[in-house]
Amino acid sequence: MLRFSRLLILSLSLTGCMSLLYAPRIPMRKIYDPQQLNMNFENIEFDNADGTRVSAWWFPAKKQPAKGTFVFFHGNGENMTTHFLALSWLPDAGYNYFIFDYPGYGVSPGVPSPDNVLSAGIAAIQWVHDNKDPSPLIVYGQSLGGNIAHRSVLDLKDKISFRCLILDGTFLSYRGIAREKFSEHWFLWPLQPIAWLLMSDTYAPKEIDKRAPIPLLVVHGMKDKVVDPEFGDELFTKAPDPKLQWKIENGHHGDNFFGANEQNRQRLLDYLAGLN
Repeated sequence: MLRFSRLLILSLSLTGCMSLLYAPRIPMRKIYDPQQLNMNFENIEFDNADGTRVSAWWFPAKKQPAKGTFVFFHGNGENMTTHFLALSWLPDAGYNYFIFDYPGYGVSPGVPSPDNVLSAGIAAIQWVHDNKDPSPLIVYGQSLGGNIAHRSVLDLKDKISFRCLILDGTFLSYRGIAREKFSEHWFLWPLQPIAWLLMSDTYAPKEIDKRAPIPLLVVHGMKDKVVDPEFGDELFTKAPDPKLQWKIENGHHGDNFFGANEQNRQRLLDYLAGLN
């Protein structure tokens, strides 16, 4: 009974209320410093719409001029001190790389909410465009960050040029992912309507048919146990052309271009080169 109560409280905390959707501090693994990897980087701060400061890192391509610039929207748990590792190979491959923390994540002040997390994403893209690279940007969103990145690009597409949007292990609907999480345990099945009612898609991607002509790449690990691959299929099916889908057979959640996945990294570089 005690275990059931804890699972119920955890599930309601993670999916039953938008304000409790975010997990910036738990679980927290070792904090990594880019200097440990001999990476050249710049500490950045910029203003969010509410006047709070957003913390970010800028990694210039090792060889300039760069082939392009990535803006990385990381996933939910932890912060950029661990998430930056996923794409830390980009500067060696000739790309600038920008990662930022949402409000309440890392040293970015505030408490995360659907509104200020989205506004931070929009401000991040705008800051890179205004201060680092006015050419078409590559936006990469992973997991929860994919949902935020998708909406940010849709909101900015008439103001800023984008080379492509890459969505990795993500989903379209907060309500949909909440219902799926409740369905994973038989004793939470009756609570699925509650999750549907308490979650909101107000800040989820809207009018995705208007993303075109920005190219879309949907990536999903087929062994993803956090966001089921069916959410990647739904996203790809509903998205307009031009679009491409990669199903990574041995991919898990967040590791499709990390670690020993050199073949996947080269595939991504080839895809980008083909967009030039």
